[in-house]
Amino acid sequence: MSLLLVCMLALFGAAQSTAQTITANQIGNQGGYTYEYWKDSGTGSMTLGSGGAFSVTWSNIGNLLARKGLRPGAKNQTVTYAATYNPNGNSYLCVYGWFTSPMVEYYIVDSWGSWRPPGGTAVGTVTSDGGTYDLYRTQRVNQPSIQGQATFYQYWSVRTSKRTSGTITVANHFNAWQSRGWTVGSMYEVSLTVEGYQSSGTANVTSMSMGTSGTTTPPPTGGGSNNIVVRARGTNGTENIRLTVGGTQVGTWTLGTAMQNYSATTSATGGINVEYTNDATNRDVQVDYITVNGSTRQAENQSTNTGVYLNGACGGANSEWLNCNGYIGFGNAAPTAGRLGTGSLAPEAATQKTQVGQTQVFPNPSPSGSFLVQLPAGPAQLTVRNSKGRIVRQLAAAGPAAVPVQLDQQPGLYYLQVTSDAESTVTRLAVE
Repeated sequence: MSLLLVCMLALFGAAQSTAQTITANQIGNQGGYTYEYWKDSGTGSMTLGSGGAFSVTWSNIGNLLARKGLRPGAKNQTVTYAATYNPNGNSYLCVYGWFTSPMVEYYIVDSWGSWRPPGGTAVGTVTSDGGTYDLYRTQRVNQPSIQGQATFYQYWSVRTSKRTSGTITVANHFNAWQSRGWTVGSMYEVSLTVEGYQSSGTANVTSMSMGTSGTTTPPPTGGGSNNIVVRARGTNGTENIRLTVGGTQVGTWTLGTAMQNYSATTSATGGINVEYTNDATNRDVQVDYITVNGSTRQAENQSTNTGVYLNGACGGANSEWLNCNGYIGFGNAAPTAGRLGTGSLAPEAATQKTQVGQTQVFPNPSPSGSFLVQLPAGPAQLTVRNSKGRIVRQLAAAGPAAVPVQLDQQPGLYYLQVTSDAESTVTRLAVE
């Protein structure tokens, strides 16, 4: 029993060590979302979890904001979350963000600490997502903003009764504000946020995901149209993926177990991410490639993959697989941007010799399951996965050399990842 407890504690400690904890002001991307941690004084930290999850702790803080969301997000965004929230003093649990043209800071507050914001008398109400919210408009004069020191309005929707889980349909609040003549400009951000002001406390957002409500058309974020096709499958047939461009969700699908094409057309521009959002036991996602206006970008050629499971942790590069909640970054929406899939096999194609980067494989396909892998100079790690992403062969080698790889497996497609100092590549192996 004591040995089992030690092992469990060791595993728990290993899992905890993979989380990223932030103590200095920082903006970044993780789990398919943009995060920001900001404070002016006092002690605090933000720990990033999978997907939209995060936790925050603060003590004797002046002002602190910790948040995850989409930039710019959309005017029909929905935010579904669950949290444990323990403020000691003034604090808000809310959907938060900014508009531009004109610049406005906005809050949709679901719970708070010792003081219910923003004070004063409500000018109206809106009923949304099973509750009633009071409406307020306040003004900040010569205060910090996303455009430096400025004078700007704040729009508020504050729930009449607290809650720490549920769905927030932001379009309902935006429409209520507009009905009062308050201008809702261009989107800058939609984020689930924990804010502390001259207080202490803890909050653990155990889950957070964003979708769209369909009640408002998302604003265009760029000229023209981009047609994006995602070719993917799940190992279970219940996996969910979503496609974002520049932080705006433009498509969401539940996958089948066979490779299929999933299409979206959008005027949004910016970074293209294919994100896996509902990881569970016996679920994995394989993304073959995407096409952007007819140009193919192979998943295994991309340098950002936060969901592949490698070396005992989630996150890496150059893989078709999403084994954890996370995303593959495919470059920008411009048709010539990103890393194109030159040198990779087309779907289901088979040749006698395959070259990806400096690595060559032959014969390919192989009727016997025997392959020779020609490596560049230096040490390399070879990993072969089956069609479900499970490792079936792994070995270390040194080049330049032709390394034999024997697969005593059933006929089918396999995936060889070669990681060396020179490159990291993935190519298909066909056993006939």
